[in-house]
Formats: sequence, C-alpha cells, structure tokens
Amino acid sequence: MSLKKYIIAALAVLTIGGTAMAQEAINLKALEQKIASLDQKNDSFNFYLNLQNSANMYINGGDYEGIDFKTNQMRLEMRGEVVKGIRYRVRHRMNRGTSAEGLDNLSRATDIASISIDVAKNFTITGGKQCTAFGGYEFDLNPIDIYQYSDMIDYMDNFLTGVDFAYQVKSQEFRLQIVNSRNDYMDNIYEGLNGVEASKNALGYTLNWNGSLFDGKVQTRWSYSLFEDAKDKFTNYIALGTQVKLGKKAQLQFDWMNSHEDIDRKGIVSDMMNANGGEYVRGMDVVYNSLVAKVDYRVNNKFNMFVKGMYETATNEGNTDANLNDEFRTSYGYMTGLEYHPIAEGLKIFFTYTGRYFDYDSSLTENMGLKDQYTNRFSIGMVYRLKMY
Repeated sequence: MSLKKYIIAALAVLTIGGTAMAQEAINLKALEQKIASLDQKNDSFNFYLNLQNSANMYINGGDYEGIDFKTNQMRLEMRGEVVKGIRYRVRHRMNRGTSAEGLDNLSRATDIASISIDVAKNFTITGGKQCTAFGGYEFDLNPIDIYQYSDMIDYMDNFLTGVDFAYQVKSQEFRLQIVNSRNDYMDNIYEGLNGVEASKNALGYTLNWNGSLFDGKVQTRWSYSLFEDAKDKFTNYIALGTQVKLGKKAQLQFDWMNSHEDIDRKGIVSDMMNANGGEYVRGMDVVYNSLVAKVDYRVNNKFNMFVKGMYETATNEGNTDANLNDEFRTSYGYMTGLEYHPIAEGLKIFFTYTGRYFDYDSSLTENMGLKDQYTNRFSIGMVYRLKMY
C-alpha cells in the first residue's frame, strides 16, 4: 500500500473513528469512478453529504488543555431541477437541535428549504428559507471549507425565510432579498431587553452585487443590509468582499464587515457587560467591525497552502456605565494550514494551526473581572462533500 493510502486510512480512523470509512478511503480510484458515474445521472435529484471532522489539540494561555475528536460540520443536502427553470434545494444540519422556531416554523438545523424559478432568461426568484445575501468571501464559502469563522459571521443569523430576486447581466449579478429579520419572536431572542416594542414588520432587506471584473481577475461579493429588529430599532450591515487572482497559483480574499446595531443582536458586547452576573441587561447602540484576509497558494493539483488573518473590534457606543470605556474588545485571529487533495474533487485532508487573542479594554479587566485570552488549536482532519446520488 502506498504512503498516500496509509495516510488517508489513518486519518479516516482518527477523525471518524470507524474502519469502514478507512477501508473505502484506501480505494481512491474506485471512489473517483463512483463520483464520476453519479455526475452522469439526471439532474432532478442530487444528494450530497457535507462533512468536516478533525482531531484537535488545544493550548490556551500557554497551558496544554488536551485533545479531542470532533464532527465540526455534518450537513445533508438535496437539490435538483424538477423541470427546466424550476429548482429546489434543501440542506439540513445533523448536529443542531431540531425544535421549530416560533416565527418561521423551521428548525435552526434547517439551513435551506427553497424553490428557485427562472422567470426570464436572466431573472430568478427564490422563495423559502435561504442563505442571506450578505457579501464577503468567508460568508460565501461552503461551511465545511471554513476551519475558523470570524466572530462577525459566527454570531450572525445566516439563514432566514423570505424571497430573493436575482438579475444576471453578463458576468455581474445583482440581488434584492427580503426576509424575516430573525427566526423567532423578539422576546424569545433578546434576553434583558426592556422598554422596546416589537415591530409589526420585522423584515430585513439586502442589496447584493456579485461582480466579475478584468476577465475574472477581480471578483466582488458586496452587500448592504437593513434589518428592523424592533420598532424603530435597526441593524445596518455592510459587507465588502473582494477576491484578487495573484498569478496562476495564488489568490487573495479580503473582507471588510461593519454592523451597527441599535439592539445588540450578536450578544458579544452584552455578555461582556454582564460578566459580573446579576440581572442581564442587553447592550444598545453597539458596533462590530471585522477585517478578514486570506491568501491561498495552490502548489499543484494535490496541495494547497493558506494563511488567514482576522482583526475585529466590539464597541458599545450606547454605554451609560461611567466605569466602562466604549471600546470593549479587540480580537485577533491568525491561521495557517496545508490542504491535500488525494482525488480530483470531494475530499481533502487538512493540517491547520489557529491562534486567537482577545484583548479587553482596561475598564473591563478592572471592573468586570475579564482577562485577556490567548488560545491555540492544532487540527488534523478531513473535509468531504460527496455526491451520494
């Protein structure tokens, strides 16, 4: 058996914990042939298995914290074209609770349950639960390909129910999306919210431009969103994602995201405000800002290397506590990794290092007892998006 097959078999056992998958992984040629044959089936029904598993070692604050095995992502996906111009898509997370939310009557485990209709050659309407049309390349990627999200994306409601209008002009796509501003009712989401009235039209509106410029060398994922979270209380969210090809083997992705929230929707600032316990108070008039950059270098058709950096701030502009400054937290993230693609598509092995540093304002460390944090994680695992049918 070749070294490549030993590595894949060992990783399958480590990250999944089963020998059956290891035995299947050994026969790479058969796996490639299987995927190729499935691609030849008709397009009315396609079933995908999206998985990311890893073995992780943690070192926090210089102290060894241990090793664990984790299924980071497990999503089942069905999609197809019933008749020409009418498509459906359903994606469901297997490691998320299945209780239906009060507003859209769908579980948060259900990412997508939508129908798309091409009403004209370049115009498509999509209805149902769907991925919000936010910009940014970190947001745009399949979740199984993300090893560490920025706080902005990690704490965001990414899948909401509504309608999307998409218009294609050559290599440019423009979208208008109108969705519920949340999955559940206001009182069930916002703890510690007093004196705020629920809105009768709790909707979110997003304008999105997915562009391609200079023969595809520069691509954009830009958006502006306005969400009404309560009566006269809004979230203004801007996400500008730009991808630049750097020669034939490298590319740069850069995202700038800014969220100004009349009510602290993400809850990061609110949790810091309530670090001492007591009756929970929801933060008001908060601002989150994120800069995320990632460089990929494709060494050859088998290996890809990358580095990723994140810089984020959390500010409480509505702070009324004289003991606390407005600048609550600055966080830094840094990641590097190597990806190995043993077959043409569907499977990759990754080795990554992820470091995070959370720098709290001195007023929080002195008055709220918070401490700056350093975290480190080393991971080895497998990502696979396999077409099962």
